[in-house]
Amino acid sequence: MRRLTITFITGIIISLTSCNGQSSTNKIVLRPTIQKIVDKIAKDNILKSEGVSETGTRTEQWDRFDELRKTATDSELIDLTNHENSVVRCYSFQALTARKNVDIFPILLKHMNDTSKIETFFGCIMSSQLVGDYFINVVTPGYIDNDVYKLSDKQKAIIDSILIFDKSILLENKNTLLSNLKPEPQYYNRIREIVKTEKIPVAFLALARFQNSNDIEIIKSLFGREDSEYYAVYSVREFPDKSFYPVLVNLFEKEWKKKLYDYPLWRILYQALAQYPLKKTYELFERTTKTNDSFRYQTLGKYLKIAITKYPNPMFEPLKEKIKLDEFNSNNMENEIDYEK
Repeated sequence: MRRLTITFITGIIISLTSCNGQSSTNKIVLRPTIQKIVDKIAKDNILKSEGVSETGTRTEQWDRFDELRKTATDSELIDLTNHENSVVRCYSFQALTARKNVDIFPILLKHMNDTSKIETFFGCIMSSQLVGDYFINVVTPGYIDNDVYKLSDKQKAIIDSILIFDKSILLENKNTLLSNLKPEPQYYNRIREIVKTEKIPVAFLALARFQNSNDIEIIKSLFGREDSEYYAVYSVREFPDKSFYPVLVNLFEKEWKKKLYDYPLWRILYQALAQYPLKKTYELFERTTKTNDSFRYQTLGKYLKIAITKYPNPMFEPLKEKIKLDEFNSNNMENEIDYEK
C-alpha cells in the first residue's frame, strides 16, 4: 500500500518538474471591469491584509481584492492564477479558495515551483515571500483565513512528499517541513541526501531525529560555524549521544566568555545540556545561578529554568529554587516556554 502511495506521489513530482509555476505566456482575456481591478492591484504590487499599521487602517489594495473575489467568475480567477503579476496570482488563488465548486489542489500543484517574490504588508509587518509559499500557506490549516479551502491530511502528505523529494522545489515551506519532520523511515535516505548535497542546516535537525550513529560525525560538522551552530545544538537536543557532550561543554565555555548574547543559541544550549544529567552539567547550570551579573543572571537564568522545566530531572530540581526571576523575565518565560518544540 505504501509503495502505491509513493508511486503516485512520484508521478506528481515528475509532472511538476515540467511546469515552472510562472505566469502563462497566453494573454488572459478579461471583462473590462475585472481588467481594471487587476491593473490597479498590479500597479500597487504589494499584497496587503485588510488592516495595516498600528491603527489597522483598511487598505485600498484590500478593497480591490475584495471586489475581485466578489465579481470575478471562477474561470477568470483560475486564469488569473497565471497572470504575469505575482500579487495578482496570489490574490486570485486566495479568492478561489473561498469557492466550494473549484478544484483547488491541481492549481496549487502547478505553482509549487513558483519562486517569484511578493512584498507583503500584514498588520504592522512588511515582509516578502515566494508565491509558491503563499499558495501553500493559504490552504494550510490554521494559517491566514480559516474559512476557506484547506488541505486534507492526504493532500498535505502529497505536498510534504513533493517538498522533500522534488529536488527542484526551493520554497521556504521545505525548510519549515524539515524543522518539524518526524523520523519516518521512508524519508531517511532523502534527508541524508539533502544534508550532504544541499547542506541546509535545518535538514541536519531532521536527520538527527533518526538518532542513527552513522550520522554523528555529519552533525558534528555543523559546530564552529556561525550560520549553523544553532541547528547543531538543536540537533544534539534531538539526538543526545554521549559523544556530543564535550562539544556542548566547550561551546558553553566559549559563549560564557562573550559579552554579547546569542539568545536563540543560549536557549537551545541549555535545553541540549539538560539531556545530560551529569555532575558537570549541574556545575555549568549552577554557575548561571551564582553569577553576580544581574543581566546575565536574569537572561540566562530564564533560559535555564525553561530547560529544566521542559526536561525535568531530579538532579536539576534544586536549581529551580535558586532562579529568582523578576516580573519581566518571569512573564517572558511563560511566553517562551513553548518557543522551541
